[in-house]
Amino acid sequence: MTDTAPVFLPMDGAGQRAHDRPRSRELVPAPAPIERIVEAQARGDWESVTQLLEQHWSSLLRTSRAAMREVVNALPDAVLEAKSRWAAARQYLNFAPDDGRVRPARFDFEAAQPNDAGELIDDLAQFTGQTAHERGQGHFQSAATIAETAIEAVKQASPAEMKTLRPLLPGLRIQWATSLLFAGDIRAALTEFEAAYADAVAFDSDRMATAAAGSIALIHSLTGDLVLARSWLRRQPTALNGGFEGPGEFDGGPGDAVTVMGALAAANIAIDELNVEEARAWLAKDPGDEVAPEQWALRLGVASRLEVLSGDPLAQSLRNRAAVRARPAHLAEDGLNGWALSFSDVGIRVALRDVRGATEALAALDAGDGELHRQAALIARIWRLVRAGEHVQAVAVMESVPTDERSLRVGMELLAAAAIIHLSAGAKARAAELFSTLTTMVAEQGFNGVLMRFSDEDYEALCASSGVRPEVREARRALGGELHTTAQAAVSDIRLTERERVVLRHLLQSRKLNDIAAIEHVSPNTVKSQLRTLFKKLGVSSRDDAIKVGRRNPGLWSDVGL
Repeated sequence: MTDTAPVFLPMDGAGQRAHDRPRSRELVPAPAPIERIVEAQARGDWESVTQLLEQHWSSLLRTSRAAMREVVNALPDAVLEAKSRWAAARQYLNFAPDDGRVRPARFDFEAAQPNDAGELIDDLAQFTGQTAHERGQGHFQSAATIAETAIEAVKQASPAEMKTLRPLLPGLRIQWATSLLFAGDIRAALTEFEAAYADAVAFDSDRMATAAAGSIALIHSLTGDLVLARSWLRRQPTALNGGFEGPGEFDGGPGDAVTVMGALAAANIAIDELNVEEARAWLAKDPGDEVAPEQWALRLGVASRLEVLSGDPLAQSLRNRAAVRARPAHLAEDGLNGWALSFSDVGIRVALRDVRGATEALAALDAGDGELHRQAALIARIWRLVRAGEHVQAVAVMESVPTDERSLRVGMELLAAAAIIHLSAGAKARAAELFSTLTTMVAEQGFNGVLMRFSDEDYEALCASSGVRPEVREARRALGGELHTTAQAAVSDIRLTERERVVLRHLLQSRKLNDIAAIEHVSPNTVKSQLRTLFKKLGVSSRDDAIKVGRRNPGLWSDVGL
């Protein structure tokens, strides 16, 4: 080949030009297997594509999984129909974890030999694809049923099949456990996440171990077993954990989806400990909806708890409603998502002293049939009765709760409610005894948030009579002051018309006069007239003052569906 321009060739140590030395046998490296596969794909040579994939399957799983996925997803239907194993391979690549440290499974594209797990792998890949699809559509119970079928198939596997299958199980089990969790079956999900963790550790899959341990920690944080939750967070591989003593940098990067459950669990624990800054720091580690979209309702739930504790519950309520409206209704109505959103709404309404809204939110929570629904509805119902002074009814509800349904969180909430009821009835000794037991559990678990249930007067009386002075007392006082300023009493004597409520809603969303007119299909003068009557009823003279009144009193607009 003749060069058309001068080429400056490198010199060796003796000053000899490289081209004067004997040529090596391979001047240009041979194309990598994935490059040859992509070239064959571009030519439409699917026979070469499949041959190369079969030949280099194991090594490509370690080095080029994302490119493999694109190629296999591009296989024509004729190829998939001619050899059904390619459909299974596609399912596996689409739903198995992107983890180069998992020992790859070799798909046997020829006839399965006796005791091979090929047929079982095909079935499990199909089940895993189906359960992920159903979950993505919001069909959580259907997703859980498919996951249970896959789990049962593994239980029936022979030892020879399990030997081949086990390296694949961590990622598959996490998919199945996630379907069970989103359907609300937290006990079955916990069992499967624990199995996924054991398999991940056995096969050195740090990412899958991190995902499993973080999910287990989140479940325990929801049920109130904070000791176990912290223990599982510490069991995340060090490379990804960064240390649970405080928010660390994940080596997997802030955009790694396997870290989301652990970050939410850590934030949830910090909220129970009344550690606002740490909770905010952990939420900042959450990779967010773009990276981990399935957890959108969970992260809203944790963020809502934080804003109720110390922040702006009304603003969070608006964010929650905007997030729900941006998604299909079926993703927000059932399972874990439905629980997280309803539970958040109850907490926010109670914090804002929106009695009507809290009652409606509690009804929505009551309608759920999952374990978390039942526990959250029970806690909310008891405290509503206690706050209303209906102590006899509250005791009746408390006594009706079976022992096996009393999680640690429920148990501590019941103790706190019982202490208040006995104190109100004049049984100070019994109230002090219950308070002492409660504070012992609080010290063990770090569940300081339950102490926020007591009014300042009751808290001081119980501390004095029991001789117990929890270390969290000062933090409780500080947060109590913040909550007091947030939860202003409702303006009960103001009666707005439906149109005035709608206008107030638009003001709270920072919309200008012309924007309101365009959205409501009325003239700007009509909006001006409505604003004048609204300002008069609220006793204000500007939109800023009207917004302040609206933020303090959600009962004025809560029935217009913000």
